[in-house]
Amino acid sequence: MRIDFDPAVVDRTAFYKLLTSVVVFRPIAWESTVAADRTDNLAPAKV
Repeated sequence: MRIDFDPAVVDRTAFYKLLTSVVVFRPIAWESTVAADRTDNLAPAKV
């Protein structure tokens, strides 16, 4: 289900609360590995 919100119509405070509840920053950890053929890899890890 998809719901569209028009910022021009929605109350400014309500739209801000909606945005801050949807866009949540979380810390990202990186893990690096080296394969047997000496290929380096860097990827985000689940924290």
